[in-house]
Parts: sequence; C-alpha cells; structure tokens
Amino acid sequence: MSAFAGLQAQSQDKGSSKCHILCLHEEIIRHLFAYLPRLSDKVRLACVAPKFRQAFESWARTQKHTLDAEDVEQMALPDIIDFFKVAGPFVRVLMVNCASFQKESLLVEFISEYCKNIEEIYYTNVTDEFRYRTIMSRLTHLRRVSIDCMDAEDVLSLDLDGNTDLESFELINGCYTGKHLCGFDKLQRLVLRDCLLWNSGEFGIPLRKLRTLVLDDCCFEVMNQSLYQKVAECCEELEELSFSGCDANFEIIAQLPNLQRCTLKTWMTSNELNLGFLSTLAEKKGNKLAYFKLTGQFEISNEHARFLGQLSSLRELYWCENDVLEDDHFKFFNELPLLKRFGLSFCGRVTDVGLMRLIRKCPQLDIIDIKNCDEITDQLVLNAVYCCGKATHRTLVLNVEGTRISSTVLMHPDYLSPQNMVKLNFTNVTF
Repeated sequence: MSAFAGLQAQSQDKGSSKCHILCLHEEIIRHLFAYLPRLSDKVRLACVAPKFRQAFESWARTQKHTLDAEDVEQMALPDIIDFFKVAGPFVRVLMVNCASFQKESLLVEFISEYCKNIEEIYYTNVTDEFRYRTIMSRLTHLRRVSIDCMDAEDVLSLDLDGNTDLESFELINGCYTGKHLCGFDKLQRLVLRDCLLWNSGEFGIPLRKLRTLVLDDCCFEVMNQSLYQKVAECCEELEELSFSGCDANFEIIAQLPNLQRCTLKTWMTSNELNLGFLSTLAEKKGNKLAYFKLTGQFEISNEHARFLGQLSSLRELYWCENDVLEDDHFKFFNELPLLKRFGLSFCGRVTDVGLMRLIRKCPQLDIIDIKNCDEITDQLVLNAVYCCGKATHRTLVLNVEGTRISSTVLMHPDYLSPQNMVKLNFTNVTF
C-alpha cells in the first residue's frame, strides 16, 4: 500500500509536468498487461490500484488465460489469495503437474472455489492417488480433459458428471473402461495412448457420438477382434480414426460410413496391413475417405498398392518410415483423380521414377512433401518441370528436406524458364 500511496501523492502534485502511472489511459494499461509474460505478473500489476484492477478485468475478458499450478505454489499465502481473487474468474486453461505436492490441498480448494470457468485441464505425472481429480467434480464448464499418467496401474476414479459440455478426453499410459465417460452427449474426441483397454459393458457407450478416435499403442484386454467390432458397431458418426495395428479382422473398420481421415501405424511386432480393409474401401472407391496416412514398416505387396490406387476419394496420401514401398508400387496408383497432396518421409527405396509416375497419373496433384528420402535427386525437379510446364501447364510445389536435391538446381535453365510451373522449397517438412 505504501507504493500506491506514493503514486497517489505524486498524481495529486499539480506542479509536476510529468505523467505518472496512475494518469495513464486505460487502453495503455491494457497494453501493459499484454507485455507481461506470466499471469502472476499481470495480477501484481492489477493490484497496484483500483484503476489497474478495472483495466485488468476489461482486458482479461477478451483473453484465454492459462494457469500453471506450479507458478502459484511458490507464492506466500497472501499472494495466493490475491492471485485467485483477481485472476481466478478469468482462467480458462489449467496445467497441473501431479508430481508436485507442495500446497496441494490448498491449491485444490482455491482452484475449485475461484476458477469456476475452467474449460480445459491438462494433468501430467498422475498416479493412482490423483488428489487433484477432485477439481473436476467441482467444475461445470469443462470441454477438454487430458490425463498423462506416470504410474497408474488401476482405473482412475473420475467424476466429470457436472461437465455436460465435455467434448474431448485424452488418457495416456493409463487404464480405460469407458465407465466415467458415459452420458456425455457432446463428447466428440477420444484419445487413448499407451493404455490398457478393459472390455467392460460401458466401453462402447462413449464411442457413439465420437467424431475423432485415436488409439495409439493400446492393448485390449481380450482379442483385438472384439475391439474392432465395438468400434465398427458404435462409431457410426466417426470421421477421423488413428490406430496402431491393422492386422487380422481389421477389415470390419472399413464399414464405418463417415470415415474421412485415417492414420494407421504398425504396432509392436505386427507389420500387417489388412488387405480386406483396403479391398472393402476400394469397392466403395474410398467412400468418403479423403486423408490416408500410413506410418511404419507395413508389408506392401502389389495387391496392396492396387487397392490403394482405387481409393478415388483420396485428396491426401502420406507414407512414413517405410522401406518396403518402392517405385513399382506407383504403377498401380491409377484411380486417384482427386489427389492433391502427397507426402513421403523416411522411405528409402522410392526414387525419382516412382514420384514421376505419381505426378503423371494424378492430374490434380499440386503439392508433394518429401523428407529424408535418399534416392530423390535433382532429376525429379527437372522431370517435373518438363511434365508440368510444357506438357500440362499445371502448378506443382515440391517441399523437400533431407534429400539429394541440391540448391544448384534452382539455377538450371529449365527451372529458370518462364514456362516453369514447379516451385521448389527447401524447408522443414512436417506431416
């Protein structure tokens, strides 16, 4: 209060020609809050004077504020009280490291009492004790919950019932039954990574309204066939699926009526890419599938390639970390008229020949992303320049990283020609 009294006394000094901080316009004060890095720093500024508190509240209503519980743990109790009274109502995102036990009970109470408008919670290092879980039972506006477990051998006890607007739930390295997610009609995204999935009676209930389902490196309690069956039967509205493993009985997944995006990864020792899954999709010309990504050393035969080449609905196709894919497989990509983007990453057997086959066969293809493919050379660029410029007058962007394409090709007469329709970018390639 002494600092505030001093500022107030200075502001009342009519003989001074200086503009004191209390004389600042509210709009300028709001800009000051934007420059401070941490929410705790913003609160300290807000506590300088009522004018600053008012400016903070006006500014905070337009922002999405994140609170890291560890930032508050180091504060003295009077500062914690001030912090939650000022900033609590404006916190929308909460980050909690459950491995930190300082003032745990105190923080649970303050967060539950003052941060009523939290919409997202991200827990890390969760154990079976999980004392911070009681926060969720006292909130009503949660839309997104993420729980990353450190040592949770049993199914966690959760109470989310008051959060009827829950849209997304993520569990990492835990045990999942579906029990605590029943009755959430707005749940559209479920992400389970490195989890043990229990075949309980409630397992399929949360799947019914999902738009996105991610099952990465998960173990099912019983046969995978049962898991595939539940997904196929329950996920009638599913649009995006990411799955580790595509072995026997996976073909039933192709029956999903609204599947638009699919990512498949190899799982443990299984490199099988279910042929029935691809053939069923091929019979429907891909149905609604627009995005397809394959990651890992899937065993690819000519028959696999033939079915992939019949997924006419595809607009994006990506291959990652596969040394089985080779140039001959591209001979079968004959029915991809809508394909606009193709990605290749860590695929060591594909050469310029294979990619040129794709460019010639796919008239809508206008972006190719290539990362860490050792057999791709300058010749791909020059061949593409000829194919796209003089022959078809179509534009093509090549984004490359970690290939044998050199920057000297940018000075080649064919690349510099006015007829060239190819744009080469040396950039960080991610997909």
